[in-house]
Amino acid sequence: MMKNSILIPLFCLAFVSTLTAQREETLFGRNGFDLTGAWGSATYNYSFFDDDYAYNRGGNLALEFGNSFLVGYGWSRFKDYASPEGLRDFRLRYNGVLIGLVPRSHKAVHPRLTALLGGGKLFLEDSNVTDKVFVFQPSAGLEINVFQWFRLGLEGGYRIVANENVNGLEAQDISSPFAQIDLRFGFSWDW
Repeated sequence: MMKNSILIPLFCLAFVSTLTAQREETLFGRNGFDLTGAWGSATYNYSFFDDDYAYNRGGNLALEFGNSFLVGYGWSRFKDYASPEGLRDFRLRYNGVLIGLVPRSHKAVHPRLTALLGGGKLFLEDSNVTDKVFVFQPSAGLEINVFQWFRLGLEGGYRIVANENVNGLEAQDISSPFAQIDLRFGFSWDW
């Protein structure tokens, strides 16, 4: 009788503890970095070179993980030739991997950090010369949730261009600060 009186409460305690257990969090599962959205963007960018500026247009496609991490593909191209003072006029086209961090994306206004990393081509206006370049474009800004399916981003950053091999231009001449408007369309779920 003594054995049963000890075993019954132990069994009940073990049973009750399983009822109050919480779900386990995992990296790629519930409450982890599971797929939570898909977005496509149109970007409008102004790059500043000394007394001149160049207009860029591009976009990106990205998957959202954990409601705050973006991974995708982005592209951009100058619509006009940039004309830095005393340098050759040039145009730039590039594309690559887009990585982003959008903390507190469920708030109406929230921060946004992105980086585009990839290759591109440099075109000179006065010749048929083209050159392959490497581009790293980090940016930071704010994003506004206008509708559930539409977000407006305002960002600023600096485009770093490397591996250029054109006489008359250097990497620091082509690299520039920029301001960008980002129109994102898509959906996030699992808020």
